[in-house]
Amino acid sequence: MTLFSWPQDMNLSGKGQPEPVKVLPVEANFFPLLGVVPLLGRTFAPGEDQPGKDQVAVLSHGLWKSHFAEDPRVIGQTLSLNSKKYTIIGVAPATFRYPSRTQLWIPLDMDSKTLGTRGNHWAQAIGRMNPGVGIQKAQADLTLIASRLEQQFPDSNHKVGAIAVSLHEDLAGKSRSSLIMMFSAVGLVLLIACANVANLLLSRAVARQKEMAVRGALGASRWRLVRQLLTESLLLAAVGGALGLGLAWAIIALFTSLKSFAVPQFNVIQLNWVAMAFTFTVALATGVLFGIFPALQTSRPDLHEELKGGAGSSVSPSRSRRFTSSALVAGEVALSLMLLVSAGLLLKDFARLRTLDIGVRTEGVWTAAIQLPEADYPTDQKRFDFAESLLEQSRRLAGVETAALSDRLPIEGGGNYYAHVRGRPFQRMSGPLVETHAVSPDYFRAMGVRLLQGRLFTPADTQAALATDAIVRKFRESGARPTPEQTNSIVYPYVINQAMARHFWPNENPLGQMFSTGNQNGPWRQVIGVVSDVRQRGITNVPAPEAHELFRSRSRLFLVLRTSIKPTSLTAPVRALLTKLDPSLPLISVRTMEDVVADNTQGQQFLSLLVGSFGGLAALLAAVGIYGVLSYSVTQRTREIGIRISLGASQGRVLAEVLRQGMLLTAIGSAVGIAGAFAAGKILTTLLYQVRPGDPSILIATTALLAVVALIACYLPARRAARLDPTNALRHE
Repeated sequence: MTLFSWPQDMNLSGKGQPEPVKVLPVEANFFPLLGVVPLLGRTFAPGEDQPGKDQVAVLSHGLWKSHFAEDPRVIGQTLSLNSKKYTIIGVAPATFRYPSRTQLWIPLDMDSKTLGTRGNHWAQAIGRMNPGVGIQKAQADLTLIASRLEQQFPDSNHKVGAIAVSLHEDLAGKSRSSLIMMFSAVGLVLLIACANVANLLLSRAVARQKEMAVRGALGASRWRLVRQLLTESLLLAAVGGALGLGLAWAIIALFTSLKSFAVPQFNVIQLNWVAMAFTFTVALATGVLFGIFPALQTSRPDLHEELKGGAGSSVSPSRSRRFTSSALVAGEVALSLMLLVSAGLLLKDFARLRTLDIGVRTEGVWTAAIQLPEADYPTDQKRFDFAESLLEQSRRLAGVETAALSDRLPIEGGGNYYAHVRGRPFQRMSGPLVETHAVSPDYFRAMGVRLLQGRLFTPADTQAALATDAIVRKFRESGARPTPEQTNSIVYPYVINQAMARHFWPNENPLGQMFSTGNQNGPWRQVIGVVSDVRQRGITNVPAPEAHELFRSRSRLFLVLRTSIKPTSLTAPVRALLTKLDPSLPLISVRTMEDVVADNTQGQQFLSLLVGSFGGLAALLAAVGIYGVLSYSVTQRTREIGIRISLGASQGRVLAEVLRQGMLLTAIGSAVGIAGAFAAGKILTTLLYQVRPGDPSILIATTALLAVVALIACYLPARRAARLDPTNALRHE
């Protein structure tokens, strides 16, 4: 087994301007356990995850390429992370990206100080199972270990179990529904394209009936005729597959260059031999699929009728051919409607997510993170002084209305703990986890969070909290435990959210209430105010109980500025301000709050646009299919239509009859498509958050849209039929 932390933002300095990088602290056996062979150099040796031996680093292929220009002599060079020197010992291969976006790996010190006390839950672990051991056996072993730990350490391990999940499931499990949806959309469009080509081949087959009859009369068996027609179809599919591979190569190059992509990328997405073999197989299957119906139909001509040489007989499609052609068109319409409904649901859900009230006013808010290196800011006082200077000078920038500091941003998660309410029975590790959030007094005003009860923080509260910090620090340094009377006097002011007030004090006034972070002896937190809920753990998760403390000393901080000007225009002046305060510090993750929300919905946006594009393409293909069938039908019925017109049929009647034929196919296909859309709702259920799979407005809108598209496709051949000159039509016969 191996232990590793969460990716951390660190300041990489040494050459040129400092820049932020994602760094992952890992146990020394991390790379060997995952079977990673470095591209250059080596990975961590046993013992390099101990204090004093831990100043080594392994670069990701991306960082080696962007920061070191793929220099093969990079091994042995030094770099500076948060003002601490590290020696580069290796470069990871381009195919290794775990966890995603990690740029650099350093050792995780496996000592008690770094690992912390029992009850912390900051670490992640991976284990490699012995040969022949399944996930169920691993789960049973871990459950047994967890139960023993609970008996041995009841305070920290009460109700703490263990869940074994395969790494593949952990990486791709959440994306499975999205991948199935994308694969299904591709498959449906492919089926529609196959139906279209099959219809074209059926139409072409009518003109080749005499040719097939002659071949049959000369001794060609039906199987030989089928082989010839399928060979032609396979050639067509092979050419299309080759063009598709070229297009796929270009699209993959585009997607892999994007900063964020909805598909998990443990390995590099590329056109390898597996993808090539899959594409070749699909191309062959496609050739068979769209070629089999026309081949079977064309391979059994009526020799007597065809060889008579009558013009009419040579171009008149049989009833079975007409039925097959109509069935293919109705199937196209059905598949198109399924895709359009799915796309409509995803787009509507995405639109609602983007406008969902997350509890803050996102417009006009600029944010950025700053990481303070422990080597340069070793004490609480130094970190506090920097934060105060940054805040004071940020307020003076042109266009800034409110400046605040925070240890995290909404919807991006953070730390949490179990809370104990003073005066109630103490039960460790019980109740919901309370989100912890450190903010400066003006944070709520900067983010537009509403005050519901009590009051917000003031500068005087900050000074009082600093004084209380000094008292707590003295007790910790001396090792003495405060008396109950002393503990009662150690109180911090806190602002909680509505969800916390509802859960812990449902029928009481929360103001003045005391709670602690899971300790029955304090220090105590006193509620001075209640604010509206803010979604902290993702945009789709309901707000959890949250407790806000005063921002005092943090190594990582977020600067939040509410501005009356364009938020992005603040980046340059803030960067100049930071350079003046400390030129070694870069701005990390500069975004507006609207960008933060957009980042959180990017996967849904990508999936919506992708399925929407497929839906539009499917509708276009269906329209082409309807047009092709009706246009060919009009061509075949030229003599019949000419006779009808010469006998007095009006243009309107001819137009209506052709339109009726096309819209009947559309209606049948739409009915099947709606039924299919309800069946597809099972896949969509896991992808939708704000919309139900059977949303009637989407069903009505997409059906109407497809009907309009079909009507346009029907109208063009219908108008041509209505304008036929009967003299020319009869002369043609």
